[in-house]
Amino acid sequence: MATTMENSSSNNDTIVAIATPIVPQLGGVSIVRISGENAREIANEIFKPTGKRKDCFQSHVVLHGTIVNNNDGEVIDEVLLLPMLKPRSYTAEDVVEIHTHGGSVCAARVLDACLRTNACRLARNGEFTMRAFLNGRLDLSQAEAVHSLIRAETDEAAVQALKTLRGGLSNDVKEARRRMIDVLAELEARLDFDDEMVPLDVDKIAKEVDEAKEVALSALKTSQKNASLSVGCTLAIVGRPNAGKSRLLNRWTKSERSIVTDVEGTTRDVVEAAVNVSGVKVTLLDTAGIRGGSSRSSSNSSNSNGSSGSDDSNKEEETEIIDKVEAVGIERSKIAARGADLCAFVLDASRGWERADETVWREALDVAKNVIFVANKMDDITENASLIEEMKSDPSGKMKPFLTNQLRVPEYVLDKCNLNNVVFLSAKEGFGIEDLESKVSNAFESGLSSVEGDAYFVSSRQSEALKHAVEAMERVKESALNDLPVDFWTIDLREAAVALGEVTGEDVSEDILGTIFERFCIGK
Repeated sequence: MATTMENSSSNNDTIVAIATPIVPQLGGVSIVRISGENAREIANEIFKPTGKRKDCFQSHVVLHGTIVNNNDGEVIDEVLLLPMLKPRSYTAEDVVEIHTHGGSVCAARVLDACLRTNACRLARNGEFTMRAFLNGRLDLSQAEAVHSLIRAETDEAAVQALKTLRGGLSNDVKEARRRMIDVLAELEARLDFDDEMVPLDVDKIAKEVDEAKEVALSALKTSQKNASLSVGCTLAIVGRPNAGKSRLLNRWTKSERSIVTDVEGTTRDVVEAAVNVSGVKVTLLDTAGIRGGSSRSSSNSSNSNGSSGSDDSNKEEETEIIDKVEAVGIERSKIAARGADLCAFVLDASRGWERADETVWREALDVAKNVIFVANKMDDITENASLIEEMKSDPSGKMKPFLTNQLRVPEYVLDKCNLNNVVFLSAKEGFGIEDLESKVSNAFESGLSSVEGDAYFVSSRQSEALKHAVEAMERVKESALNDLPVDFWTIDLREAAVALGEVTGEDVSEDILGTIFERFCIGK
């Protein structure tokens, strides 16, 4: 399959693209990348080095000069030019990178000058990385790791992608595949020459299959963590109106994402913002304050003067519309709380537990997966920071009495949250946020599969291939235990080898390659 693609004429073309993000009027440097057998010819035609001959290119030696219009000699930009001759380049072809001034105009003009030579064409999405794969510079797992590394949103996701890019996953999978092929070769030889060979060592074969299966299972565990790291988790900030939810989101994200006022019910819809907590992307959902009934409607339903004028009628109609909007926001808050990976229940510590908090708990948090109890506005209760530290160090002796006696928090609430998930903070003053992040990190990590050893980036495509390999290897063992004919074993061994080959690209279809690389940006 790979050979077919290598021989296609389009993959022999010289390609060019802007390899850096195009941001109008911003950026210090842009890079135009050329790859293919005409790369040096194109550079010779449009590049004039400073004080040197045009044919003085040396691999990995930077040259200073100008890019000129190949029609009239007009200077387009002052640039640095970096030749990287095959095979010591990203694509394992001749590559020339032209470093232009930043912004969108300079790079676009240089790109246009390259294309006007008629010696290259514009690269397709991911074509540079596809050529690196086709030319043996990267295997398929490494190529996919390039895409993951570029799109990483957290440090940990980037670290795992880089480990895969450096060959960690592919080395393990290739070794497992080699074991399967070796066993397969021995069994297929026995189909023709069994009488001439020593008796079959079933235990040895079972051991080889088990060791290969462990490699695949280990990578599968990693893939579960990858999925969590790439998607992150959602945390719904839930509480009654004016408990300080929006101020908490703003303080946590260091932004003014949510509107904060003293008026209850200011937040009417779910507001989203993202933070990075211990290398994990956490999407915060600031929800509308939940209350059982509308205080506005009750306060406006009667008129103390008994007036029935048009002004009063208009006010009642306006209030009814506002209450309908708030009701929609509250319903969305409940849905967000029930669907979130984590919930932070925010209690106004200055008022303690009230009936409104009971309503929130009953309608939104009874079925929540994981709840962190946040006692906000602690600055209104005490200025003694040591009191909070004492409660944290002695949850049963000091924290629990404070929560049940002074804040009047019911026992069933503490049973669900447990004292290890209680945070005392002040969104207004900013203390306690680090403690909250620690609780979130611990809750998230506890929901992940434990991954021993190195953790690599494993894509969903690779994960499916690994699952098929594991299933096939399990069938091999069943065949051995049930004393089935050897040709049954070979069918499943071949399937396992093919599945493992799909991970690294040693057995992969052209359609799959196209799907993988079209997700890349042009220029990579």
